[in-house]
Amino acid sequence: MIEITKEALQKAGLQYGFSRTRRHPSVKPFVEGNYNGVDFINIDKTKEQLENALAFLTALKGAGKTILFVGVKPEIRQIVKEAALSLNAPYVTERFIGGTLTNFPQIKKRIEKLHDLLKKKETGELAVYTKKEQLLIQRDIDRLDRDFGGISSLTNLPAAVVMIDSRHEDMCVREALQLHIPIVALSNTDCKLDGIEYPIIGNDGSVASVKFVLEAIKEALADKE
Repeated sequence: MIEITKEALQKAGLQYGFSRTRRHPSVKPFVEGNYNGVDFINIDKTKEQLENALAFLTALKGAGKTILFVGVKPEIRQIVKEAALSLNAPYVTERFIGGTLTNFPQIKKRIEKLHDLLKKKETGELAVYTKKEQLLIQRDIDRLDRDFGGISSLTNLPAAVVMIDSRHEDMCVREALQLHIPIVALSNTDCKLDGIEYPIIGNDGSVASVKFVLEAIKEALADKE
């Protein structure tokens, strides 16, 4: 069980920010101090932000709403994927394709094509094609699965987006803001917080800190399964 305590957050390393030179002005109220050139985040505020985010996500899950998980940095993508899969939630961990949210009708067509090809493969309908044609179709399936497999369950836009590192996922941030989709984001001191409804200011580059936040979300939402 994850305990949302100040000590637990500190043990996970959520208090470590970046250098002062990388600090975004919007994060200044959450910086406790600077030691040896490194910003230290006010962990009490991080704890409060995490609790607020969990309450928001729990309410959404309880209402049967869809939550999209996004995190494409190589070191954390597997953690994000596992968290989403444990909750039967859609996810993006390879790359966020422009228009995923703002041009969802077109994205939905790509998802439908993936479903169609997978169904034809499963039923043996692709056997009528030559080996070369089947190879090309399989490459198409692999490409579609890489780009859209994580969101293949999406039939409508998500009610919220959970992301790791809002600076890195700036395209997703812009699209979500344009559509007024609430964002829950683990964001370090180099991130712009404007428009992010539920920021969790903390170390977004450490596997331990990312895992802690996602485990807390998993446990909170699992109760609503």
